Amino acid sequence: MSYDGLLKWLEEGDTVVSNVLLQNYRRVGLTDSEFIFILQIKAYIDKNTPFPNLSLIAEFMGVSEKEVFSLLHILLQKKVILMETKNDKSGKVEDTYSLQPLYQRLFLLLERDKQKAVPEKQAVDIMTMFEQEFGRNLSPIEMQTIASWMDTDHYPIDLIEAALREAVLNQAYSLKYIDRILLSWEKKNIRSAKDVLNQSKRTQGGNAKFDEMNANAEYDLEVPLFNWLDSEPNS
Repeated sequence: MSYDGLLKWLEEGDTVVSNVLLQNYRRVGLTDSEFIFILQIKAYIDKNTPFPNLSLIAEFMGVSEKEVFSLLHILLQKKVILMETKNDKSGKVEDTYSLQPLYQRLFLLLERDKQKAVPEKQAVDIMTMFEQEFGRNLSPIEMQTIASWMDTDHYPIDLIEAALREAVLNQAYSLKYIDRILLSWEKKNIRSAKDVLNQSKRTQGGNAKFDEMNANAEYDLEVPLFNWLDSEPNS
């Protein structure tokens, strides 16, 4: 390669493709051909050519101009690419392509993934907590029961943890026992571990046995030992 050839090659610059886009372009609704076309548009935008010649892109992709115009039309309809008319620095009106809608789609996709990941992690954590307290692996039926408390009954994680703690303190290593606790709390309009603590304080004012056992507990919230199954809240 000659010096002039090397210089021209360097002047062409580089197009950096985000791994987020590379790994998720199908999830945001792009076909392989549409993705390649997007990369061609991005390459020109990176070189400060926001409205490239589609004939050249067709040549680079090895397809007809008709196919490239069809790809552009589809992407505009999908609202993945935006075509805008702006004034440049000199005030001259120019047409531009923007990939902002595509980036917005990717952002929303990552946010949805993040929101899904949190409950999944919480589910794994609570399952692990049960196995640690029970001293054994949970059966598939037991896992399904705990999952139904979260997904069907919509019990908060901290309330399930409080019910588990209550059962452990009563040496009742049974999901049926814990389920009865949760049902009892639901009838008493107890919706969180904080509600459990407040209710127990109003009812009996704490318990010395609990205080001694809680000193070595790994839970952050203190839930006094109390027979929730037989008692009724004070009016």
